[in-house]
Amino acid sequence: MTDQLVQNFQYRRDVMRVLLIITFIGGCVFSVVNFQRGIWPLAIIELVYGLFSLWLWRQIMTTKYFQKWVTIYVVPFFVIMIYGLSVPQSSESIFVWILTIPVISYLLMGRKQGFWFSLTFIIFGIMAYHWRFISTEHNFSLNVAISVNVILSSFLMMTFAHVYETNREQNEDRLLSLAGTDPLTGLANRMKLNESFNQLSALAARHHDPLTVVLFDLDLFKTINDIHGHAVGDDALRHVANFLQQNTRKSDLLARFGGEEFALLMVATDIEKGHQQVNALRKLLMKTPFTTPKCDIHITLSAGISSFGQDGYDLNRLLDTADKRLYYAKENGRNQVISNDVTDDEQC
Repeated sequence: MTDQLVQNFQYRRDVMRVLLIITFIGGCVFSVVNFQRGIWPLAIIELVYGLFSLWLWRQIMTTKYFQKWVTIYVVPFFVIMIYGLSVPQSSESIFVWILTIPVISYLLMGRKQGFWFSLTFIIFGIMAYHWRFISTEHNFSLNVAISVNVILSSFLMMTFAHVYETNREQNEDRLLSLAGTDPLTGLANRMKLNESFNQLSALAARHHDPLTVVLFDLDLFKTINDIHGHAVGDDALRHVANFLQQNTRKSDLLARFGGEEFALLMVATDIEKGHQQVNALRKLLMKTPFTTPKCDIHITLSAGISSFGQDGYDLNRLLDTADKRLYYAKENGRNQVISNDVTDDEQC
């Protein structure tokens, strides 16, 4: 999931590089044209900005401050557009560049920042156009028609860009959610578990809070599939997933680890408290059978617990420790919770 977000960030860098090349070429061409037309201030600004764009093109793929450079690039770019539109010798055709403001803003800045940049500079662009080209020499109805065309075309472009970016963000969120969700149970999957651990462990280390990792395994689950069929087995897994979700805290992260195994990250919970809570879950599950049209199926679980810091700092290490304790629980009677490295004593 994180890689997909980085990929989206890379996409913005690619867009930025294309715009920088176009800006460099356009700046050089228009500066030559405006030098010949005698519009020296605008020509110098365009040349300097074109050279700046070429320099930035070489930096943008590696800089750590991408969004900062986007702002540094976009603000003068839009200001130059509006200034060019305001210069007495400029033509009406320069207004087509104003219409690119929403597209550039939304592509480089996203929906929220792009909206405010678009709105601000579109309004200034429309004002500059009216100041330069709405003439008293035209009759009233013609001026109204020109004004309406300019305003509607500007805000239509902004609306299209906003709708597109909103839908793109929603689709991206939906894909990221699906990528981190187990399709059978609707719980988080292992990828989401890894990502959440990175976030929660960083917070735990920063604030010196405990963090507990739990591995659950359903006892003798294969017999459910063998006796009742895999369809019933899938329903039983969903039953257990719903049970665990309803009886764990919203602040914790519950995931399907694979097969009939589940994992739980318990925030601000030390291993002793975690043991008590998981053991209470185990007992409650025994009293919550899975009901089928033919019979009630009683499901039990075994669990192994490890503690962030005490048993390691890496998720794989913590899962490996929890898995060893889970294995001990299953090898020594099942339906129990183990939270330390025991050899003879069982924990119930």
